[in-house]
Amino acid sequence: MKLFTFWRRWLLVASIGFALNGLAVCWWPDSPHLDVWNAAIRETFGSEGEDVRRFLLGPLGGTMAGYFAMQTFIVWIPFRRRERWAWTAVISALLTWFVSDTLASLRAGAVFNIWMVNVPALIAAGIPLLATRPAFRRE
Repeated sequence: MKLFTFWRRWLLVASIGFALNGLAVCWWPDSPHLDVWNAAIRETFGSEGEDVRRFLLGPLGGTMAGYFAMQTFIVWIPFRRRERWAWTAVISALLTWFVSDTLASLRAGAVFNIWMVNVPALIAAGIPLLATRPAFRRE
């Protein structure tokens, strides 16, 4: 019981953090916390697309914020109640995003994005999902 609570809270805090990060990406694309990622974008794709980068970070950040806000509420209530669909929804969305984004990053030559964004997010959400899986099995 205590381990489930620990991992659920971990996932909840991570979800809130990723939602807030999405808002920062959307509204503050030149934020210092994005300096390393922005530098990698410029190194990989050049600086000609600066206006495009700023534009794309708006919808990207908004999508991140919306997705993780929804995940926050799923983890907050139905996940806590151990409703099986909640675990399935979160893991399905995480894996769909991870595979799609990773393949798109590889296709574009943006391997830095996989290491800077995808892998940390997979670890932050994947570990608690794996740790809580037994709580959602049918009895």
